[in-house]
Amino acid sequence: MSADDLVQIAALPEHQRVAYAGALYALAVADGALDKEELQLISELVDPGGLSSAGRDLMRSYVLTPPTLADTLAAFGAAPETVRYALMLNLLEIAWANDLLTPQQDSLLTTARSALAINEDQYRALWRFVRELRAVRLRGQNDNAAAQATRVAAAGLAAVGVPLAAMYVSGSVIGLSAAGITSGLAALGLGLGMVPGIGVAVLLGTAVFVGVHALLDAGRSSEPGQLQRQLIRRSHETIADLEAMIAMLDQAIGAIDRNGGDLASGLRLGILYERRRALEQILARRRALLTAIAQ
Repeated sequence: MSADDLVQIAALPEHQRVAYAGALYALAVADGALDKEELQLISELVDPGGLSSAGRDLMRSYVLTPPTLADTLAAFGAAPETVRYALMLNLLEIAWANDLLTPQQDSLLTTARSALAINEDQYRALWRFVRELRAVRLRGQNDNAAAQATRVAAAGLAAVGVPLAAMYVSGSVIGLSAAGITSGLAALGLGLGMVPGIGVAVLLGTAVFVGVHALLDAGRSSEPGQLQRQLIRRSHETIADLEAMIAMLDQAIGAIDRNGGDLASGLRLGILYERRRALEQILARRRALLTAIAQ
């Protein structure tokens, strides 16, 4: 497999990119809340770069009112199989982001599996991939363990016909060490060595945004700082997006404060304030990371 075979979510048509984000929000909110862990992962998986103003606004609005999963999945009926597998993988990662899989989310995952034409064996292999890499990250295992877990989990995907290209948009790699993830990727056939800066890229989720191919090109480039500039650009875009979502929440909160007063309004305020706090924490982390990579 070459770098050209990798899934590039940012290269999809705009309606699919927006629907992709909408699907993640729809699955996340099905457990009753959009909590910090879910919002953090969505911010790492979703790329607003290059979208029209209308597309960006619609994507951002999902933090207020997520769409229904069925509506978002309709955009992928004829999508390439690598995109469908990637979306299913990301949905599973969102479902387990807060270590809580509710019956409502489980039901929606079944709906997604059917809509995306993924069979039961493939679904179980994707689930095992998410579980194994999550366990490695939570236990803080060493690079060899991360690489071995990646190889074993990916072998399970290949055995049931899931293209390995789909796993390169996985949020499960975020938080693994640079050596662990690069050796794991190399074991899957891309043939990487250690790429300077990819540890920061993975930490930021930039491998999803910029694309592994672009990261590799930057890592091999003789021009110093190319990867750093890409990371800084992507970080600025993400920060601006988070700030815009917080502003949207502030407007919604202000409107309820002016017009509300009943129990339903109070409950809605509590939900919006919780989402705002989560986004503020994610924003603070992004700003700190930007400072680190800009130095």
